[in-house]
Amino acid sequence: MSDAFDGDRTWTLVQFVYTLATAVAPVLFGQLVQARHDVARQLVEVEEAREHERALHAQTVLASERAQLAREMHDVVSHQVSLIAVQAGALQVAAKDPDAREAARTIRTLSANTLDELRHMVTLLRSSGGKATDLNPQPTLAGLRQLIANSGIETTLTGELPPGISTTAQRTVYRTVQEALTNVRKHAPGARAEVRLWHDAHQFGVTVSNTAPTRSTVALPSARHGLIGLKERAELLDGVLTAGSTPQGGYTIELRAPARSD
Repeated sequence: MSDAFDGDRTWTLVQFVYTLATAVAPVLFGQLVQARHDVARQLVEVEEAREHERALHAQTVLASERAQLAREMHDVVSHQVSLIAVQAGALQVAAKDPDAREAARTIRTLSANTLDELRHMVTLLRSSGGKATDLNPQPTLAGLRQLIANSGIETTLTGELPPGISTTAQRTVYRTVQEALTNVRKHAPGARAEVRLWHDAHQFGVTVSNTAPTRSTVALPSARHGLIGLKERAELLDGVLTAGSTPQGGYTIELRAPARSD
């Protein structure tokens, strides 16, 4: 009788343990799953924190390099261009020949414009998180005639671009003309140039062509960075930039882009 009672009590205990385990198991399993999710989330957060730290480090390095470049441009390049402007001004006053005075005036004007561009670039390099409104305005088509007038090259401007063209496109056209006229001054002394703005239902663009040089040229170093930069600007408009010599001994640079606004 006692053995039967002990057996019933043991069986009851087993059932109790089994029932308890059955009831607790889902809770433990749920906690295990939750713990796994928490660990996975923490790992993601740690990785995101590391990525953020790496990005901050990269930004710090970039800011340091930009600041150093700005100092070099301000202290070295700007100083040299300032000296060119001063010497050109002195030559303009002292020169007896009208052509020499005009050439000196052109050099002085171009030097002053270059200094303005350098100051703007230094401002861009030194700015950190500033708004675009804090910076000097970028060139647009409104300054195209002044650019041509100050180029020191006999240049004609014809045609027009579509109304409502984006500021990005205007800046690209301006820089294309600027680089083209700079190349004429460097590589085709005495040449005449033509700047033709054009557009149709599908495209717009600018074509800058010049005649053959009338005076002997001096070989100048060139890494073609200017044309590379223009091609990159054209690609931002989904356009294309082409450049090449003409059969008459001149040179042509042309920008073509789809006729749409940003």
